[in-house]
Amino acid sequence: MYGRSLGLCLILTVVFSLSPCFGEQNLITNGGFENGTDGWMARGCQIEAVTKPVHSGSGSAKVFGRDAEWQGITQTMMGKMKDGETYQISGWVRLEDPNGSSDVIVSVEQADDAGTNYINVGRATATGSEWVEVTGEFTLYVDGVLSTLEVYFEGPEPSVNFYVDDVKVLAPDDGEDKDMDNAEDDANDG
Repeated sequence: MYGRSLGLCLILTVVFSLSPCFGEQNLITNGGFENGTDGWMARGCQIEAVTKPVHSGSGSAKVFGRDAEWQGITQTMMGKMKDGETYQISGWVRLEDPNGSSDVIVSVEQADDAGTNYINVGRATATGSEWVEVTGEFTLYVDGVLSTLEVYFEGPEPSVNFYVDDVKVLAPDDGEDKDMDNAEDDANDG
């Protein structure tokens, strides 16, 4: 009986250490664009709030007037993320052209004493016929003083317009250690 409990405990430890648990609180302001584009900025192009198409709710954002792949929509994360922690970043994207297909990337721009870095977090092939989720994980490591920290969506070819909706940045779950301890206690009791 003890061997089986120890084995279960080891499996739970491996699973929990490979897959971080994320909380439910969204660090993004207005991730569903229900309040227009409040909290969002254009990144070298134009953005506007629209009511069609939407992934959920009553609004999404249209990104247009692009002449370079890096142009898109962005939001600052300054003061929201902590050094050394891993975050799950996701959003739903769709192209304006119903027959189009192009990669959309969710990225992080980080500037600190080490310089400016552009980190691709996740990539998905978007189409104009349905919404697709682009998601990934990002761990913040700060060298010295952090001066820029932004999450942004980019990537389609220049002049390709796209939509973004239901954006989330989820922090690590504060109860992770408690959940792990409870799982170990339950395994040891069996």
